[in-house]
Amino acid sequence: MNHFLQFQKAISIEQKSDNLFKFTPDKKYSVGATPNGGYLAAIMHKALVSVLPHSCSINSNVLYLDRTDHEPVDIKVTPIRISKGTSVGDVELIQGDKITCKMTGICTDLDKLSGYSDLHTPLPGIFHESNHDSYVPMNYDSLQKGFTPEFVKQLSLSVHPDHVWWLRDSHGEGYDARCSGFVELEGDLPDQFALSYLADILPPVVTNKYGPLGWIPTLTLTTSIKQLPTTQKVFIDAIATDLNKGYFEQNLSMWDLNENLVATSKQIAKVLKSNERLAKN
Repeated sequence: MNHFLQFQKAISIEQKSDNLFKFTPDKKYSVGATPNGGYLAAIMHKALVSVLPHSCSINSNVLYLDRTDHEPVDIKVTPIRISKGTSVGDVELIQGDKITCKMTGICTDLDKLSGYSDLHTPLPGIFHESNHDSYVPMNYDSLQKGFTPEFVKQLSLSVHPDHVWWLRDSHGEGYDARCSGFVELEGDLPDQFALSYLADILPPVVTNKYGPLGWIPTLTLTTSIKQLPTTQKVFIDAIATDLNKGYFEQNLSMWDLNENLVATSKQIAKVLKSNERLAKN
């Protein structure tokens, strides 16, 4: 299956006027009955660069304000500032009478960037510590049939053997809230929209430490795109930190296999009923 072309079809949007688009979320890119947050970010990214004069959102912040259903959605783009090198705009997903998501993004043309580069972020040590053939495909259906989110099934995703929490009998002390792995949208090199999607491709990594915790909603997602990958497969490393009153940060970095950092993301998420679900750990 050509996962890349399938993804491009799934983010197709229809233009209704200069700044207004519409689309219907593809159920294949869902977690439960809700579209994946990275998938929605990719669609908003596409609408933004369809209006602004620059081709890629190099930094965006998405607020997930309400649930988006698998029903037609309007996408409203509002330019904020346009200059020669960059442009800034807002994007709103509107379903019925409510705004379900809001993005603010800054855009530029990656292929026209020039300037001095330094302070590189190298691949983490974990990349070199284990045979890559030992990485395990992400599939939770051994716990319960249909438990693996649909959006995970739309690509190739294999994770480090230390992060395969669904095959372990124990959790808690001694385990990291982390997930490292290889991701591939088979069919082509990831473009800027695929990077927005992959920035939120991992289920919350606190599960590697605490085990299944039910639905953990993402409240905000900030994504920075550094450059486009030179390899079809990319390596991702995500770590959760600062669990406080049920809220935590999840930081993700993504490299191509030529060791170029291509994107980073930070999200704030919440463990629902955290006292009840985490006290045993």
